[in-house]
This record gives sequence, structure tokens and C-alpha cells, in this order.
Amino acid sequence: MKISLVEPKTPGYNFYTWIIKHMPLLGAIYLGTILKNEGHDVTIYNENLKKVDYSKIKDSDILGISIMTSTAPRGYQIAENFRLLNPKGKIIIGGCHATFLPQEAAQYADHVVTGEGELVISDLVNNGGERIIRGKPVENLDELPFPDFSLIEGFKFKKPMRITPISTSRGCPYECSFCSVSPMFGRRYRFRTVDSVIAELSRFKLKHIFFYDDNFAANKETTKELLARMIELRMTPGWTAQVRADIAKDEELVKLMAKANCQRLCIGFESMNPESLKQYNKKQTPEDVTKCIKVLHKYGIKVHGMFISEGYSDIYNRLGLDSLQLSILTPILGSKLYTAIKDARSFIVEKYPTDWKLFDGLHVVHLPDNLSPFELQKQTLQVLKKFYSRASIVKMFLKGRLGDFYVRWLGYSLIKKWESQNKDYLAKLKQIRTFEKSSPAGRPDTLKLF
Repeated sequence: MKISLVEPKTPGYNFYTWIIKHMPLLGAIYLGTILKNEGHDVTIYNENLKKVDYSKIKDSDILGISIMTSTAPRGYQIAENFRLLNPKGKIIIGGCHATFLPQEAAQYADHVVTGEGELVISDLVNNGGERIIRGKPVENLDELPFPDFSLIEGFKFKKPMRITPISTSRGCPYECSFCSVSPMFGRRYRFRTVDSVIAELSRFKLKHIFFYDDNFAANKETTKELLARMIELRMTPGWTAQVRADIAKDEELVKLMAKANCQRLCIGFESMNPESLKQYNKKQTPEDVTKCIKVLHKYGIKVHGMFISEGYSDIYNRLGLDSLQLSILTPILGSKLYTAIKDARSFIVEKYPTDWKLFDGLHVVHLPDNLSPFELQKQTLQVLKKFYSRASIVKMFLKGRLGDFYVRWLGYSLIKKWESQNKDYLAKLKQIRTFEKSSPAGRPDTLKLF
């Protein structure tokens, strides 16, 4: 059976649009590898690498599309185009957006898979099934096949890869109000064994590793065991991972990370405002943030700080961050925040599914507290422009920090491209001047501008 799997293109410019060219998402690759191992003819099309060529997919028996909220409009467009070209072909849609809005996704597909799809995809492809199929959590992650990156059309698959992505766990016990990881993957952590992770990494000569886990150090003892094995096997090319600020409380682990050649940690600090941290249910303090940065720098590990914008602030330049990711607070489907914003009728967008493309963490899509939507957007851009300014680029170059020089230049370039792409959006956003939240019954229609 000929199967084409598509990862739709992200709608705008951000760090992700650069990273994805070297480090594709794993969801479709796991599914494609499972189906290939069963004898199917599988090709994965990642539009962040190369736009879908319909002449190559139109005769597919099955088209699978994985969508996030911001890529849902493009995913639906691909499904409709395929349907016109091949009315007999079956369309399957999955991913986090389809998980939380399966009825919407079902308007464009023969089948919608919610949650994790690895344990249901084979039966669905071979035997068909209901319109909406609930996926099953993979309890033993070691049973998943190692992802076959050669299935990706247009991906310059080399050994070694420039960046080797790997996932060692799923789930998250925390319930941050803005996050949907727990609703998507469950609150219980599931971990791969160290032997399994090492076996996957051993397939290639490694240039750089990126651990996709939402919290790479969730099980500190397992992480220590993995790092010790990597050091023993000299499997330490340089690597990046996502962790929480509490990593600094275990300095033994941080020291081991440095010894294993950890180059950068991406950390969701979110805010330096104690009240905001409580509102987000982060279970951390501003002191945790500053201590974390200090401890990591002590061992030579760079810090990519991820924050939620609360308007203009110079705090990010004073924290000593090596790189900054400043996002607009976005009500992600499946999160408690989304439910609260929806109940309060505070969204300023309403043309769904088209407006889902704005739910990417870079656009204001609801009425924020204390600022107008335009002011929040403008002040967020001001912060990013200051951090990724020309002066900061020159400063990094003169200090001989060429890696940081490139990151600052990249940030500067992407901000310029984003502003150029979003001129109409900014003009419309400027028309919303009030930040006063009326009652749901009194929400004026004039707020709906997009």
C-alpha cells in the first residue's frame, strides 16, 4: 500500500522554522517507520523542508497528516486538495490539534486519531475503523522502532546528521495552566531504558544530539545513568535538552551534564513575577530562575531562557541569558488557559479554522490583562529587538563568541522577517484599543477583527 505522511509547514518565522530544517519532529517518523516495517511503501513529506508535490502523493492509498494548532489550516488545505485529486484515497489526520478538536478534523478526513497513534495505526491502515479513533499510550517506549529519517523526502539524510533528535520519555506530572502536554501524553512519566537510548544513538556517528523530552531530567537517577554511559562510551559530541529550573538543585547532575558535553539547556522559566508564576502553576520562584542560570554558567552550560511576555521589561538582558525565547501567552487547545479564555469570550479571533494559524506563540489572540492587544504585541517585539539588537551581535563577535554571534544574528533576522510578514495583522490589531474585559454577555462584536 502506498502511504504518504505529511507534516504541514509552520505559518510564520521563528526559531523553530530554522531548527526544523535540521531536526524534524518525530511523530510522523515513528508512524512511518512502523508502517514501512510492515511492508508498506512510505514517504514522509515535511513542508518545512520542501513544499508538498501533489503529483507525488495524488496516487497514495492513504494520506496521513499530523497537525499542530498553528499548522491545522494548512493541513486541512492539503487534505482538501488530495481529496479532489484522489476521491478514493483515505485521509487520516492526527496530532495534538486533532486530539482536542477531533470533530473539526473529521470534516477533512476519513479517520481522526487522537492521542498517541503508534499502537493503533497499523490496524487502522490495514483494516479501517471508526471515524474518530482514540489512540493508546505506549506504556513500554522501548518497543517503538528507531525512527527512520531516510523516509523524509527532501531531507538531506547523512550519517552523521547535523542534529540527531531523540526522545527518551513521555508524559508530565505538572499541570502548568498554559500547557497541554499532560492532557496529551498523561501525567505519568514513561521512560525508555538507558540501553534502548544508547542503542539508538549508536546507529550514527554523532555531531550533535537534541533530546526532545519536555523534561530531560525528570528522573534524575536515570539521567545520571544515561550520561555516565555516554561518557564511558565517548558518545559526547555536544548536546541540547529541555529541563526545568529545579535542575540547579542537583549540582552533581549539572556537573555530570557538563562532563558529558552539554552545550545548552532550554528552560521554561516563564516569568520573573512571583504572582505570574503562581498563576501559571509553575511551582517555582524567581530565585529558582536566577540560581539556575548561575549554576549552569558555573559549569559552562549555555541557557536558552523561555519566557511568556508580560509587556516590556529589561529583565531578560540582566539575567545573563545566552538566548531568549519570548512568547505571547497563547491559549493552547487542551490547556486550562484555553478553557478559561473561551468561557470568558476573550478571544479576538473567530474565523476558524483559518485563524488557528495565529496560535503559534507569536501573535496576540485574546484580550490580555492590563495592556491592549497591540501594546502587548508591540512591547514584546521591543524586548526581542533589544535582546537581538545589532549592538548585541557586534558584542558577541568582538568577544569571540561566534556561536552566540550566530544566534543573535539569527534572532535579529527572524524578527525582521516576522514584522514584514505581519504588517496587515499589526494594523488590524492596532484597532483594538480597550484592555477592559467586559462581561461575556457584553463582549462587543467589534473585537472580532481577524
